[in-house]
Amino acid sequence: MTAATEIMEQSEKFIRWLSGRGAQVLQPTNQWELVRFKSGDKTAVIYTNKVGRVRFTGDSESAWKAFKTGGAWRATPATARKTRRAPEVATLLARDGPLCFFCLAPMDDDMTIEHLVARTHGGPNHISNKFLAHRGCNERAGHLSAPEKIRIHVGAAKQRATY
Repeated sequence: MTAATEIMEQSEKFIRWLSGRGAQVLQPTNQWELVRFKSGDKTAVIYTNKVGRVRFTGDSESAWKAFKTGGAWRATPATARKTRRAPEVATLLARDGPLCFFCLAPMDDDMTIEHLVARTHGGPNHISNKFLAHRGCNERAGHLSAPEKIRIHVGAAKQRATY
C-alpha cells in the first residue's frame, strides 16, 4: 500500500483526530491535496503527485506521524486577534438594524457576530461577510453553509410577513 493510499483511507479518522487536537481542518484547494489544516496561523498540507509520492508541508508530517504512532501532538494556538467588537457591532446595527439575522427578533445583550461564509470554508473576516445573531440562534445554525443560513433567514421573513 502506498503512503498516499494509506492517508486517503485514514483521512476521515485523521481529520477527526486533528480537530480533536485543536487544528482547523480546511477544504483541499486542488486534486493533489489529501488533507489541509491550520495549526496556529500556518497552513499545513499533505499532498501527492501524479505518481503517488506524498509531500508534507508545515506541521503536517509531525501530525501524521503522531496520529500513526499514537504520539502526542497539539495544534499551535492561533495568534490572538485584536478585538474590534464594539465598532463592528455598531456598524452591523447601522447596516442591518437591531434584529437577529436568523429569527428576526430584536437583539438583546446576548448577540454574536456571525460569518455568512464560515472562515473555515474560506470566508473573509470582513464586515461584508458578517451579521448579528442571538447566541442561541447562532449555536443552532452551527456550521451551516451560506445558502442554508440564508434559507433560515428567508423562512423567518416569510413567517413574519404572514402575521
